[in-house]
Amino acid sequence: MDGTERERYWRAWQTHCSLYAPGNTATSVSTDQLLTFAVAVREGQYGLGNTVKVQSVERALRHIAQRLVLDGHRDPRRASPAQQTLDLPIARLLKKYRDEDPPAEPKLAIPISTVSAIAANYRWNAHLDATADLVIIAFFYLLRVGEYTMPAKPRPKRTIALRKCDVRLWRRGKVLLHSASPSTLLTADSATICIAHTKNGTKGAVVHHEACGGPICPVAALARRISNMQHGPPTGSLSAVYHQSGKITRVSDHEIGIAVQWGATSDRLLTRGYTLQRISSHSLRAGGAMAMKLSGTSDSTIMRVGRWTSLTYLTYIHSQIGSLTAGLAAQMTTAFTFQNVG
Repeated sequence: MDGTERERYWRAWQTHCSLYAPGNTATSVSTDQLLTFAVAVREGQYGLGNTVKVQSVERALRHIAQRLVLDGHRDPRRASPAQQTLDLPIARLLKKYRDEDPPAEPKLAIPISTVSAIAANYRWNAHLDATADLVIIAFFYLLRVGEYTMPAKPRPKRTIALRKCDVRLWRRGKVLLHSASPSTLLTADSATICIAHTKNGTKGAVVHHEACGGPICPVAALARRISNMQHGPPTGSLSAVYHQSGKITRVSDHEIGIAVQWGATSDRLLTRGYTLQRISSHSLRAGGAMAMKLSGTSDSTIMRVGRWTSLTYLTYIHSQIGSLTAGLAAQMTTAFTFQNVG
């Protein structure tokens, strides 16, 4: 995806340079030229016509600078190669855009009760059965939607969605064959997934869970998915649904979002401070991280399961979740005697 975006911005930059002044080339860069390009990107002239946020402008400038540097030219954003900060005109323009942009509103974490509502009731046909199982899997394995579904509109991307061959079901320490009967697969007491390639470049990330029983067991959900896909190829996407009629459908990222919003409505989350605008497929990953945090799971374990390389996962632990600060005010009223030694 980065390569496609980089090429798109480079073509836009070439177009911009040809319009900026007769005879101008894409490698002959002035500060004014770069600033007007930033403004054009901001206004959507090289996109869909809509105003974009400052992050998109920063990415566009970074892609152009990287292309020029790789071709042996200087970084047009900096007067000196040793300079760490951006030139003042560019830095001020980006700050202006950052100040104008509305505050970021991350998707809200959903509680386990919402996942339970989907698991129990979102099963009117085989396709929705698979959708409900993928919701369970995404919640427990902290998956990004692109890691287990195919996009509704195919587009190039770095992530390789989970495939049948990426799942191992275990029973008493031994791997169950995918060709085993459905009843045998459902006896699995643990399951491992291996994510071949993730959005942030991590390869071969492995996550393992033991069965927890009940209607929202991630191991049982994976077993049902593998059972349904028995006649499919090993490299078949976990989002593929095989129907008795012989038809094959695929659960899309958009359909996961619809299922999660349906579950939120069914679970009456809208009466508990939620809005549908802030609930999406990403709420499953956020909800899984939140559930682990509230249950006392260590930061290192959450980071490992969610494949985070830093504490950025804390962006999922929202301050508006009241359970995080339960009893905090009472604790703060405890009287301590201390002295100033500074």
